[in-house]
Amino acid sequence: MMPSWRKLLLSAVAGVVAGCGGESASREPRGPSELGSLSQGLLASCPFTSPAINMDKELVVRNLSVVNDPCRTQFNGTGCASPNSRGKWSFGYLMSQIAGGKDAAGTSEFVLNWLGTWQTDQNINGHLVAARAGVSSAGAPLGMNKFINTWRTKSNCPATGACTLDFNQAPFRLLAIINRVDLSGNAYGSASPGELRFVFGFVDLNKLGDASSNNGAMKGTVIFEYKLTQHLDTFGWAEEWHRLATYEFSEAYNSRLEQLTNLVATYNPSWIPGGSAISQIRTNEIEFDTAALSNRVWELREQTRDCSQGTCRLRPDTVKLTPDSRYNKGGEDQTDPTYKGSDLDSYLLNNAPLIDAEDLSTLPPHMIGGASRSKSALGQQLVWDLSTESQSSYEQNGGAFRTSTRHVFALQTCGGCHYAETGTSNFHVAPRGINQMAQLSGFLAPSGSESLLPNTGDPTQPYYYTSPTDPVDFETRQYNDLWRRKCEMQRLLHFVETPLFKPSGAH
Repeated sequence: MMPSWRKLLLSAVAGVVAGCGGESASREPRGPSELGSLSQGLLASCPFTSPAINMDKELVVRNLSVVNDPCRTQFNGTGCASPNSRGKWSFGYLMSQIAGGKDAAGTSEFVLNWLGTWQTDQNINGHLVAARAGVSSAGAPLGMNKFINTWRTKSNCPATGACTLDFNQAPFRLLAIINRVDLSGNAYGSASPGELRFVFGFVDLNKLGDASSNNGAMKGTVIFEYKLTQHLDTFGWAEEWHRLATYEFSEAYNSRLEQLTNLVATYNPSWIPGGSAISQIRTNEIEFDTAALSNRVWELREQTRDCSQGTCRLRPDTVKLTPDSRYNKGGEDQTDPTYKGSDLDSYLLNNAPLIDAEDLSTLPPHMIGGASRSKSALGQQLVWDLSTESQSSYEQNGGAFRTSTRHVFALQTCGGCHYAETGTSNFHVAPRGINQMAQLSGFLAPSGSESLLPNTGDPTQPYYYTSPTDPVDFETRQYNDLWRRKCEMQRLLHFVETPLFKPSGAH
């Protein structure tokens, strides 16, 4: 459950505000040996107070005038000031560019191949990722089979075989366009100036007119994660994102934003190796588990573009920094073969200093899973932890291993960041109805559009933060991730090349 944010002066309680990878909060200053990582030493006090950053125009763009733009968000959009703008933020257009600049038929094949990976068992890095196909009988949950079949039917396609999908009815609703220059690393030495992300929500096409279901909004999202291109250096990208704040939400704003997104999302083999800047696509859903409601499992998957066989495909890949759940305490309950909890115990206990420094480079590659899973029932969420046999290793049980080290590790995994460690109900950007603005998690933005307000007593610190409770030691920790991101933006706008915070766990 997402906790309510609390309105607190950080001058009264020193808080740690971090990406997925923070330490516990403390009322008293702590020495470097206790802080554990660079980001925690700096994040509670951002050294930049200017220029002002507009969260909704520069960091997470979700205004309805953008995400409902009838020209850019519809495949064959209407009312375009320039015909060349038609559909540029639509699911169909973005997929066509990732596919290699394909036409509707080629893009349909590309998309159906991608969706088809949920219909059959996958073996990823030696781990079973079971099909989430679902069934299509009356009254059954909307499994992946039914989801695909509904779109095929709306496209006047047969149940099987070749199909040119109607991308004007693509069952995906744009939720937000996100600036992630905070992921750029060193401005002069990084391979990428950061990322651009498009977030879409899955939609039940049979419920578009149903207000009670938020116009068919399903419990599932898909994120297109692009590397920013070398059209601009990191400083240039920060300046262009910041310039957006000088526009009111209008056609002028959308046109300027489109100019930036076109530099990244448009298929361009002249500028971009392989033609597409897509880094990965990630999905997060519970809709395609057709078990009884109390037994359903959230599943987060990752796909990468693979053109090695001549035809580009989205290939299921490992979920980075996230072990398969069979390595976790309770992993013996998984359908995957043989509980391997001792492997995670060994890694955590032997690598605590690196983990405290937010360095997971020694995480054994064989442990990385092809999906991040968590049961949805209250009290059954996945919590990364030492096995029952190794609980004596914790400090409070007489050992030397700190629960804060466990938290730093868990927060950098996809499952931890999206659930138990941040007190989040799985979505940092939540699915929305047609005329609703997407809601942000408390971890990301503890007070919505006001989340970047500075502390009136100390403007280097944020006024708002969320305070989730650690699922193992019950310590409260404070977060406001957009404050961290805006501080990196300010750093770049001051032409400071070195990041202030570690981006390793900042999903």
